Amino acid sequence: MPKLGELESAAEVLAAHRTHERSFRSLDLAAAWNALGKHSRRPRERQWLGREAGEGLASLAEQTLQMMPTFPARAVANTVHGIGSIESRVRWQAGGALWDAAAARGEQTLAEFNPQNFANTAWAYATAGHAAPALLDALAAEAAGRVREFTPQELSNTAWAYAAADRPAPALFGGHDFVQRCAAERGFLPQHLTQLHQWQLWQEERGTAWPPLPSELAQRCRDAFCQKEGAPSRLQRDVAASLCALGLALREEERTPQGYSLDAVVSHGGREVAVEVDGPSHFCGRTPTGATALKRRQLRGAGWALLPVPYWEWDALGSQAAKQEYLMRALEGLGEPRGTGGRGSGG
Repeated sequence: MPKLGELESAAEVLAAHRTHERSFRSLDLAAAWNALGKHSRRPRERQWLGREAGEGLASLAEQTLQMMPTFPARAVANTVHGIGSIESRVRWQAGGALWDAAAARGEQTLAEFNPQNFANTAWAYATAGHAAPALLDALAAEAAGRVREFTPQELSNTAWAYAAADRPAPALFGGHDFVQRCAAERGFLPQHLTQLHQWQLWQEERGTAWPPLPSELAQRCRDAFCQKEGAPSRLQRDVAASLCALGLALREEERTPQGYSLDAVVSHGGREVAVEVDGPSHFCGRTPTGATALKRRQLRGAGWALLPVPYWEWDALGSQAAKQEYLMRALEGLGEPRGTGGRGSGG
């Protein structure tokens, strides 16, 4: 059997599984998912996985589910991390049974986890939007005593995961160890700081009394978050054109006091509405990814009236008249915005 991590494409990994399935053991299955997760970072591989790999992924998932009770800790973490990476990038889902089985096995092998296993597992469940409260609670309790071993990426991934899952973890964040470890770290990259900023927003969202990040680090996190820029997609431009055709005053790529960038803002019914145009990368199947769900939740928590436009609903409309009717009906159907601070809160 070839070394799965050295294969050059997702197709080769799945072909190896198809040929050698009877020889696969838990570590081989974990290596396959890990390799597939890495391949899914490349656009061409993502396209192939989404278009051609359904049968192969399903076969790999079925064997993984059957053998999950034999997986050691590292194999559990690598498996869920690989699956989470795929689901967040490709229109394919492993199914709840596999996620649940991995969560149960993760709890059984938790004492063997290292910091990377902690971070990868929490990140996977959060990014795929699959609830695993018992596992996340157990991870937090175990990780709390080892937080000084965490790398910058492990610190930020873990913090972001609990924010995205909206799972309080006082065992990990309620004391001073986590923020002191963050304050002492000099290796944070912009993407790490961005995740920590969303963790800070989560603290504000929940009104927790946990120790905050030091002000200098908190400002660095906010600055990194606000530097993220995105180019409007064709889908976003089409939605914006339909909003303009309705005679609505439109502002695009507006920055909120929290630091989020909004696709569009329109005034309707005496209030401002944030319009978020969500393409395929915002979903695992048709479930919002952890990142999308977190942004929506934090915007609503800050008082925004939010109108998400999922790509599949928009693509099904066809005519300009249908698109304008869709938007107007959605705007008129919005309830009162939650939160008391309106768009000026959450800074």
